[in-house]
Amino acid sequence: MTTVMALPELVRPAPASPSRITALRIWPLAPQPAGLPPGLPDPVAAAAVAPAGPAWAEHRTRFALEVVGNGGSGWHAPMGEAVARIVFDDLAPGLLGHDAAEPRRLAHRPVTGRHRTGAHARQAASAVELACWDLASRTAARPVTALLGGTVRRSVPAYASALGIDPLHTAAAEAAAWNREAGFWGQKWPLTEELIRSGPRQVGAVLGRLREAAGDGRFMVDALGRCRLDEALRLLPVLAELDVDFAEDLLPPGGAGWSRLRTAASGVPLAAGETVVDAAEQIALLTAGAVDIWQCDPGWSGGLARALHLTNLAADLGIATFPHGAHLSAALALAGSCCRDTIPAIEWHLTIEPLRQQISTEPLTPDSGVLAVRSTPGMAGAPVLTASAPAFEVRTR
Repeated sequence: MTTVMALPELVRPAPASPSRITALRIWPLAPQPAGLPPGLPDPVAAAAVAPAGPAWAEHRTRFALEVVGNGGSGWHAPMGEAVARIVFDDLAPGLLGHDAAEPRRLAHRPVTGRHRTGAHARQAASAVELACWDLASRTAARPVTALLGGTVRRSVPAYASALGIDPLHTAAAEAAAWNREAGFWGQKWPLTEELIRSGPRQVGAVLGRLREAAGDGRFMVDALGRCRLDEALRLLPVLAELDVDFAEDLLPPGGAGWSRLRTAASGVPLAAGETVVDAAEQIALLTAGAVDIWQCDPGWSGGLARALHLTNLAADLGIATFPHGAHLSAALALAGSCCRDTIPAIEWHLTIEPLRQQISTEPLTPDSGVLAVRSTPGMAGAPVLTASAPAFEVRTR
C-alpha cells in the first residue's frame, strides 16, 4: 500500500514552470544481489572478495526518489530506508512548489522534524538536490554540466579501485597487471586489517609486488580508517618507499591522531573527505591544510552544488579533488565541469560499481579506463523500478 500525503503548498505558489515540483515519490528497488557481479575479468574475479551486499541493511532495502515537475520527472537512486524516511517525513512537504531550476533556493525550503545534521540527514538532502538537478536538466533539455556553468571536457579518466580484491591473494598481482593494461589512470589497493596487523615489513612485501605489477602507473592505498595511530606512523616510511600517489584514510580524518599523522607524513600525500559530511568540518579540513588530496561524494556531502563549491575551494588551495564513486553519475557530472588539474580522475570500484549500475536503465562503464561525460539531459538513466506504485508519495492537492 502506498503512503500518500496531499498537502497545501507551504509557501506562495511560484509561476508555472516545467521544473516546478508538484509531487515526490519514493519507489522500492531490488536489493543488491549477493556475490560478485557477472562478467568480471578473470584476473579480477580470481582475487576478489564477494561484496557485503544484502548483509548491509542499506543494500538490502533500497529506494529511488522521483521529483515530479510540470514537465517531467527527476530521479536519484539508490537510497537506504533510513534516508528515504527522512526525505519523506522531513523534506518532501517543504519541496512542493520549489522550482528545481533554482538551486540556490533549495536550502531555504521549509523542513519539518529534527533531522538536520548527521550522515543520514546529509544523504537525504543530497538525494533531493541531485534529483532536482536531474529534473532541471531534463526540463531544460540541457546536460547537467551545462547547468553547472559549462562542459569543460567530454571524458574523464577513471582509476581502478581494487578495494574488493584481497591484496594477500596469490592472484592479486595479476589483477594489478590487468588494471594497468586496461588503461586506468591508476589503481588503489586496500590496507586490510589482516595486512595491517602483519606489520610494516609484510605490508611492504605485499604492496611491493602489487606496485611492481602496476608498472609506472599511479598507485594509491586506502586503509578505510582501520589503522591505530602507532600502526599508521610505522607504515608511513613503507608507503614513502613505495612512492604511493596518496594514502587514503589511514585514520579517521580530523582530531589529534590525524594531526599527528599529518605532521609525520613527510612525502606521503594524505587523502580524505568522502565521509566528512558536516559543512563546517569540510571547510576546516580544507582550509587548515589537513589534507593533500580532497575527496568528496556528491551523494553524501550535501549535493552537487556543494561538491562543486568544495572542489573549487580545494583547487584555489592547490589541492586536487578525486570524487568518491558511490554516486558515479553525479561525480562524473562534477568532473565534466572541471579541468583535469582540478579533478584528475574519478573512482571506478572494480567489484561494486557494476552492481550499482544494475539499477540504471543507462549503465555507465569505462572504455579503456575512461568514462564519457553525459552530453544529453539528465544526471543518469532512470532507475529500474520493481513495483507498479510508489511506496510513499507527497503531492499538492
